[in-house]
Amino acid sequence: MKVLVSAYACNPAQGGEGGNGFHWAWGMAQRGHRVWCFTTPEGEAGIKTFLAANAHEGAVERIQFIYPSVPGWVQFLYRWQFGVYLHYYIWQFTAWRLARELDQAVDFDLVHHATYSSLKMGSWLWRLGKPLVYGPVGGAQKAPIAFRQYLPDWFQTETMRSAFTWLLIKLDFNLRQNLRHAALVLASNDESAALARQLGAKRVELFLDTGLSESFRAATFPERPVQPVLQMLWVGRLYPNKALPLVLDALSQVASRVPFHLTVLGDGPMRDLVPGWIAQYGLVGRVTWRGGVPWTEVHAAMLSHDVFLFGSLRDSFASQFMEALATGLPIITLNHQGARTFLPDAAAIKASVESPAVATAAMARAVEYVYDHPAARRAMGRAGYEFALRQTWPQRLTRLLGLLRQAGIGPAMEELPLARRHHRYQQAHRRHHKSGRPFPSRQSLPADRT
Repeated sequence: MKVLVSAYACNPAQGGEGGNGFHWAWGMAQRGHRVWCFTTPEGEAGIKTFLAANAHEGAVERIQFIYPSVPGWVQFLYRWQFGVYLHYYIWQFTAWRLARELDQAVDFDLVHHATYSSLKMGSWLWRLGKPLVYGPVGGAQKAPIAFRQYLPDWFQTETMRSAFTWLLIKLDFNLRQNLRHAALVLASNDESAALARQLGAKRVELFLDTGLSESFRAATFPERPVQPVLQMLWVGRLYPNKALPLVLDALSQVASRVPFHLTVLGDGPMRDLVPGWIAQYGLVGRVTWRGGVPWTEVHAAMLSHDVFLFGSLRDSFASQFMEALATGLPIITLNHQGARTFLPDAAAIKASVESPAVATAAMARAVEYVYDHPAARRAMGRAGYEFALRQTWPQRLTRLLGLLRQAGIGPAMEELPLARRHHRYQQAHRRHHKSGRPFPSRQSLPADRT
C-alpha cells in the first residue's frame, strides 16, 4: 500500500506521543508499504539520526518524512497554551494542502492520523477522500472533580480544558466530519470510544495508544529478591493531572509497620512544589525525588524496584504503565480511564475513585498487601510481563492491518502507469514552485507497487 501518515508529534528519540507517531510510520515501512509521513520540523533531528543509524534496513528506502511548517508568528505563539492549539490547527491545514497536491501524484491507498492522539480538533485529511484511520485517540476523559484538592491550578488545567473540549465538540464542523468519514476510529479508553460514536463514527475499536519497543522489555522475566524495604517507583512528567500529591497522601496512610521507600523520577511545571508536598505528608526520608533522568536510568530503576505506584487523574493510558509491565513490575493505581480499560486485573491493584478518602485508603492497603505477600507480588509482575509481550509495535501493526482487512481496506486493484504519475507530480511541483511552498522530492514517487 501507499500510506500517508500524519504524525504532528514524531520523534524516535522520545517516548510518549513523539515515539508513537514515529513507530506507526516506521512500522508500516518495515512491513513493506510505501510511507510518506508528515510531521513538524521539531522532530527532524531525531528522525535523521535514527535513519542514519538504520540505513542498512530496507524500510529506510520505503519511507519519506515531510516537514510542513507554519508561519513565524504562529510558531511564536506556541509558547502559550492557546498557541499550542492554534499551531496544531494551522499545521494540519498546511499539511492537508500539501497532501492534496501530493495525492494527485501518488494516489494514496490509506491515510492514518496517528498523532496528536486527541479526539479534539480531528484531522483535515478526511478531505482527501481516502480510507482514513483515526487514532488511537483519547481526550474524552476528565479528572474527577471530587479530587481537585490534588490538582494545583484546577481552573486552568481542568475547567478551561473541559470548556474548550465542549466548545470544539459543539462547534467544530471538521471534527464531526472527520469522525463520520473515518473508515476506522481507534479509541484509547471507553470514554473516548463512547464520545466518538456519539459524534457519528461508524466503526470504533478500543486500541491502546502506546506500544512497546522490543528493545525495552527484559529478555526474560526479571526475578526480584525480597528486600527488607519495599522499593516503589513513580515516573512521569510533573503536570497537575499526574496528581503526585494523591500518591503521597496514600503513602501517609500506610501502616507504620511497613518499611517502604518511594523514588520519584520526572520533571515539569510542578517541580518547585515537590519538596513541600513531601514534607506536607510527613514523608521526608521515605520519598526521594531525583528529577528528570535519561530513559536508560528509568529502565534501570524499573528493574531495581518492587512496585510501580501511579495515580494520574486524567490519562488515556500512561506509557509508563507499559514500561513497568515490560519489566515485570506489579502496579498500584486508580480504577478509571485507560488503566481500567486495559491494565490486566491480574497485574494491578486498581483503587476505586468513589471518593478521595476511598481511593487513598485503598492504595495504602494495597501497599501493605504487596509488602505482606511477596509471592502475590511476583505473580502480578509475571501477569503484567506476559501482557506486555503482546503489546510490541510489530504486534500492534499486525492488529491494525487485521482490522483494515476486516473493513475491506487495502491497495487499489489497478495503479496508474508510472509515466502518468510522473506527469501529475510535475504539475503539482510547478504549482508549488509558483506559490513558494516546499514540495517533496521526486524520490517520493515509488517505482514499484508494494
